[in-house]
Amino acid sequence: EGGQEESLWLCSLSLCVFWSPSVRTLHSSPPTMRLFLASLALACILAFAAAQQNCHGVPNFLPVSTDAPVLVNKTTSGKFYQQKSVSPPLNILHLYGTPYDFGFAHGTLMREQIQTLFPEFYNYIYAQIQPYVHTLPLWLQKTIEVGGVAAALDATYELTKPFIPEYFMEEIQGLADGSGVSYQKILQVQMFPELIKAGCSMFGAWGPAISNTTGSLFQLRALDWDTSGPFQQYPVVLVYHPQDSNGHAFSTMGWAGFIGAMTGYSSAPIGLCEKVWLGYNGTSSRQGIPWHFLLRDIMQFDSDIDSAVSRIANAHRTCPIFVGLGDYSNQFRAIEYSYEVVEVYDDHNSPTWDDHPNFEGLVYIDKHVQPSSDPCMPSLLEKYYGSLNVQNTIQYIAPIFETGDMHVAVYDFANNYMYVSNASPVPPSGPNDVVPAYNRNYIRLDMNQLFATTL
Repeated sequence: EGGQEESLWLCSLSLCVFWSPSVRTLHSSPPTMRLFLASLALACILAFAAAQQNCHGVPNFLPVSTDAPVLVNKTTSGKFYQQKSVSPPLNILHLYGTPYDFGFAHGTLMREQIQTLFPEFYNYIYAQIQPYVHTLPLWLQKTIEVGGVAAALDATYELTKPFIPEYFMEEIQGLADGSGVSYQKILQVQMFPELIKAGCSMFGAWGPAISNTTGSLFQLRALDWDTSGPFQQYPVVLVYHPQDSNGHAFSTMGWAGFIGAMTGYSSAPIGLCEKVWLGYNGTSSRQGIPWHFLLRDIMQFDSDIDSAVSRIANAHRTCPIFVGLGDYSNQFRAIEYSYEVVEVYDDHNSPTWDDHPNFEGLVYIDKHVQPSSDPCMPSLLEKYYGSLNVQNTIQYIAPIFETGDMHVAVYDFANNYMYVSNASPVPPSGPNDVVPAYNRNYIRLDMNQLFATTL
């Protein structure tokens, strides 16, 4: 093992040397030396990828940015920052006050981005749901056939409306007023997660799984979703600062104009993951609270996994998904969430099957349909077991497994850091040349500082 780690260190060094600006611009370097370094770097990457079972990706040695976000604009209830070390820049919005204030600040500060994104939304979402239309109820298939995606989103809202807390509607109204986009369009966009399906990966590692580190809990949330559309052009981390008695500070990562939670980290702290449950064969319902609104309530109001599970169990649930939650107790749980079922899994009762073993202090679900017998993610977790941390998750696990097309978040609970990466926009050459998030630079966000930011 020591020899292998030493070899990986030498590979990393050769990659750093080969891709450093000084070497790239050093025209006086002998061609044979440049060829040697290039060959060594490529051989190291291929050798490492081949060593993992059924893995096809390559390591990501790009630097992590720790630059402070720069203030761009502010309103009476919000502040707009950007972290500009990546392109497009990561937008960070601080929202204060009432639910309406949240929405109005969001809409005002990102008015241009929202007005650009929303016209591109409908064709993209239609393309996303086409492969799954046959799995929808017949009446909803007919609605899409006759009225298109907008009609399906309107129908989804009508079914979920009795279960949506009023404060979400107030925030949507504020978002419409601030952005200049109609209330109906803003509302339709909020409903799209109920129709799409995204294959994602998650893990939570603590105790013996990280015993050789100084951490307490590390958590991966990788969003695997089609990157041929407009969303990754407008990435946003929303940092909410609710008024007293209306929950605690929390953050979500998504896109301009979207207020639900798919990815997030709260000041409690709770870390959030989500994945579609494609293998579910039970009963579903369209009547209930949209799952991304329920997950946002967890971020805002719940202080630990137990209270979050209680919220889930008592809710009127709709679509089948997996939820991943980590909290201050330095534990992680994966939850089967559906209309019929709420099942909580820890490191002892998680299902096992071929090439999907259990590990003490580790719970994981890969991006494939469950149960998955793909050996790649388990082999990577086993390789780093005992030393799982942010660095090997970013450099090896996510990119070698190729998980996190759209975005990736890694939560470091001991330091209250959230590391995030977002896919590149679609280049002129077409969607096949999008760089997935797991192969791009990450940004480290200091959540203590973000939650303490005042208006």
